[in-house]
Amino acid sequence: MTEPEDDLVEIPEKIVPITLADAEAHPEQCADPTKAKDGVLDDENPDFAESAMQAAEEIILGEGAGAAAGGATAASSITAHQRRALALALAQKGPTETPQRTPLGSNCNPYSRYFGFGCQFWCADFVSYCIDRTGNHDHEVPWGYPSAVRNITAWGQQHGKIHSRPQKGDIFTYKNGDHTGLVLSVQGSGFMTVEGNTSGRLGDFYVASHSRDASSGQYWFVRWNF
Repeated sequence: MTEPEDDLVEIPEKIVPITLADAEAHPEQCADPTKAKDGVLDDENPDFAESAMQAAEEIILGEGAGAAAGGATAASSITAHQRRALALALAQKGPTETPQRTPLGSNCNPYSRYFGFGCQFWCADFVSYCIDRTGNHDHEVPWGYPSAVRNITAWGQQHGKIHSRPQKGDIFTYKNGDHTGLVLSVQGSGFMTVEGNTSGRLGDFYVASHSRDASSGQYWFVRWNF
């Protein structure tokens, strides 16, 4: 995999990770699901539904699947682990806080429960779940406390993994720490996502894909390709 060096980002101020005690005292420091819509451009992309479907097919069937229909075989641009994590994320799409199980808007979800937590903001837990569940299954992630967007960015800063431009498989994080998700595909500065605790037809408790634009300056891209 090639990684363009000119888009590596060095954040001058050290990002301090959040601990479980910090999160219990100030849950708003972990994420803010009401801000998950910020930067979403689905309505401005007339090909959004088709693009999301195509991006999902490339993950599920493989980037070289077109060769079977006479297309050229493409070299993989992501690691096997990244592909598994994206495929698992895609399998979760739909409403997660369902009325049959928990009240809508309760933030009760299976991804936080996977890490032993109760009802809480869960966009970072969703990313952490997809990565751990398709990795070593130890209910731990390299950035420590799994439920804080800031921790993902802090890990990226510590290991020189933060980029200004997206690449398929990256974790995107809001620079202000309010939201996170996975990069499903990239076209120019635009990128398609799969993310949790985000908006869907009934409200902000979905796993869903969205269209976003890196040129807005709203995002960091953490290249976790292990």
